Amino acid sequence: MAADKNGRALPRGITLRKDGRYMGRFTYQGEGYTVYGKSAKEVKQKLCDLQYEVEHGVYEKETEITVRRWFETWIHEYKENTVKRGTIRAYQNSYSNYIDDVLGKKKLKDIRPEHIQKVYNDMRRDGYHTNTIEIVSIVLGGMYKQAYKNGLIKKNPVPLASLPKSSQTKERRVLTADEQNLFMKYAQKSKYCVIFEFALSTGMRGGEIRGLTWDNVNFQKKLIHVRQTLVRETGAYGLDTPKTQSSQRDIPMLDNVYALLKGQKKQQSEARIFAGSAWEPAAGLENLVFTTNTGAPVDKEYLKNSMDGIVKRINDAGISFERITMHTFRHSFATRCIEMGMSPQTLKTILGHSKLSMTMDLYAHVLPDTKAEEMQKIACLF
Repeated sequence: MAADKNGRALPRGITLRKDGRYMGRFTYQGEGYTVYGKSAKEVKQKLCDLQYEVEHGVYEKETEITVRRWFETWIHEYKENTVKRGTIRAYQNSYSNYIDDVLGKKKLKDIRPEHIQKVYNDMRRDGYHTNTIEIVSIVLGGMYKQAYKNGLIKKNPVPLASLPKSSQTKERRVLTADEQNLFMKYAQKSKYCVIFEFALSTGMRGGEIRGLTWDNVNFQKKLIHVRQTLVRETGAYGLDTPKTQSSQRDIPMLDNVYALLKGQKKQQSEARIFAGSAWEPAAGLENLVFTTNTGAPVDKEYLKNSMDGIVKRINDAGISFERITMHTFRHSFATRCIEMGMSPQTLKTILGHSKLSMTMDLYAHVLPDTKAEEMQKIACLF
């Protein structure tokens, strides 16, 4: 019976090679399969994984599978049942937009570190944001880690490529209190003015606001329950759980939010009566708080176009005002909270951050602007 380096008996099918590595073998339908590892435990796990792949028809021989074909196997067999739908869409978009044209037709085993490095570098030269490149790296890393685990490749090239550093740090766009008031003044005629005020008053993410339903609005306790986010798949809208467990949270209503939601409920009821048969909410989304005049979900492009129009009117009035996004409202809300002395831990729970470090990053952004004023608090000591 085969033994390990310490003389202990090895499981059936595993042997110790002269070079110090362990080797595992099995046969399925007359064809032999082999895996290698630094320990008997590693080889045993690889054998179990590979046997499962072979027996369930998702194993591909190293000499045959392309990057494109392996991505499809990886996303459907390994990711769809383990990550959120939004993450699946992000992975698929990242692969189709940045990886497939360059690497898709190549054999999985033929990809070297320099091929992956070129993908990163070309994206950097083309001006793509660091976050976009990082998602590409996550997709490639996940694909190749699983491929190595399955014995499809002998080496994983992804860790040997380096993500390019951002040439410059993009400043987070935050509205000052004056800019916030100015924007809302010019937004009064927009049909989405109520959404903009709601965003500035709650710090909720855009998808969370558009996916808010009336059953998650508690007027009696003055609480907003954040339990879902609006998503769009293959042209159809739907609700998904927020990005992390901490994203599911309760947000106390400010008085203006309470009045805003009461007014929104009244306005929506009137719009439903006025629309009559034209009121056609999407299936499963009949209870949304914010909708179009026909009951449809509010698409993020509608909000983007409305904000761009408001900013244009401000600039046309001779006032310099940079472009903003829905996330600008979230950062601005957090900034107002910090300026008014809210504790980091409290702000973390309201924003739904998974880590306190994410909240502290906002503090690092805001506090330098007020450091001279803060320093004066100890002036009396000297």
